[in-house]
Amino acid sequence: MAFYKKMQIVHLPVLFISVSLPHRIDVTRNDLPWEFMTDRLPTILFFPHQRKEQSVKFPEDFSVNLPNLLKFILHHSSLSSSEPCTKECLHKESVLQQGHISHLEREIQKLRSEISALHQAHDQLEAQLSEARREEQRLQQQKHTLEKQHKTLQLHSEQLQAIYDQKNQELLEMAEKLQELADASENLLKENALLRILVASRGGKLQSKDEIKESLQSEQTLSEDNDISLSTVTAALEEKRIDNIDTIKTEHSSGNRTE
Repeated sequence: MAFYKKMQIVHLPVLFISVSLPHRIDVTRNDLPWEFMTDRLPTILFFPHQRKEQSVKFPEDFSVNLPNLLKFILHHSSLSSSEPCTKECLHKESVLQQGHISHLEREIQKLRSEISALHQAHDQLEAQLSEARREEQRLQQQKHTLEKQHKTLQLHSEQLQAIYDQKNQELLEMAEKLQELADASENLLKENALLRILVASRGGKLQSKDEIKESLQSEQTLSEDNDISLSTVTAALEEKRIDNIDTIKTEHSSGNRTE
């Protein structure tokens, strides 16, 4: 993974700057010539065009970075010629290399600017990441607090539910007792009404008996009064009769004396 990151950061800009083609050799097939054998992987090999005998390997004691790679490529990419190079050729080659070096320096500067921008973006991302981590910690703490509150509320809800069930059971029992009292009261009212009816009927009977007794007593009193008056009248009549008899006797005796 580190090698591929280095390919993205170091090797690809070199390929964009220089006119070269990258190739990957499958070392597992073990079909490399002896001069290309390597002791470790990854290894950078340089194959100049049409100069296979000048193929070289990147020094292992050099760090793999952009300046070292460019120096390595420029050092081993000089033009080959069977004829000796003249001063004009050397001057042209020098000018060409100088222009190429200037171009490479500009590209390097551009890459450094891009790297600086990437570092700034990296720092910003690190700051955002640290902020996100702090926010995550805060959210975790808030989550734990909410979980505790939820457990507390759940326990309180269970307690309230138990109290509600208890009160509901008590209300049901009280309602049953009230219903029993209402039924008993209704029965008592019915019995009271019946007792009143019985008392009223018995009172009516007693009153009728008293009236009968009173009428009998009044009749008896009247009969007694009648008997007394009859006896009184009889006695008066008897006295009158006796008086009349005495008067007649007196008159008869006086008449006899007169005669």
